[in-house]
Amino acid sequence: MEKNVLREKWQHYNQKSTINFSSIEDKGVEQYPVICFEPKETIIMRGDFPEYVYFILSGIVVGARNYEDGNEYDYFQLEKSNGSVGLLEILAQKEETIATITCLTKVEAVRVPSSVVYEWVMEDIELLQLSAGLLAKDLYDRSGNDGLLYRFEGVNRLRYFLVSYYEEKQNSEVKLVEVQETREKIGNKLGMSVRTVGRSLKNLRENHEIISEQRKIYIGVEEYHRLKEQLQYF
Repeated sequence: MEKNVLREKWQHYNQKSTINFSSIEDKGVEQYPVICFEPKETIIMRGDFPEYVYFILSGIVVGARNYEDGNEYDYFQLEKSNGSVGLLEILAQKEETIATITCLTKVEAVRVPSSVVYEWVMEDIELLQLSAGLLAKDLYDRSGNDGLLYRFEGVNRLRYFLVSYYEEKQNSEVKLVEVQETREKIGNKLGMSVRTVGRSLKNLRENHEIISEQRKIYIGVEEYHRLKEQLQYF
């Protein structure tokens, strides 16, 4: 069947789906400096020229950007396995960084001039294939996520987030899922203020769509189904 043939081709030509430090380790990167950043420190600002690409060795960074509705969203995290800051812009041949990148934890990263990284990609067929897969996956994910953010408003954005969170964390051994994201972090991801998140959680608690105890949020099987049922009306 064509379905199986295509899956085999995907596996053969693109076994990895991202470019990280291990992808460029054989390029003589020891000549480039390792830069250390503290938590909450900014690596690059939205609108900056992408002078360097940073390949993360340790730690976690967060990317945020503004949407047309005036809100700011945290929309990705990068670490060692998927960590390259600035690569998207040079592959797209754009002179302005699309997102502000800040450190969630202490971060160590190899800093390489963008012109060098671009030449590596253009002259290495394996890196070029990885780049094509990276850009396609980013476009695919963003197409889905942006549509959902604009489709849902207020409490329904939160419902969608909680349903997705439960589906990701729940398994045969875990039926009651604790939401371990802070209200601030949820707000950043959904483009909602902390106050709006708090009001929405209160509404969901009163409607028995979540369990809230000592400022901790839990979702059980019954709550999950109530959340999903409410989303089906939209």
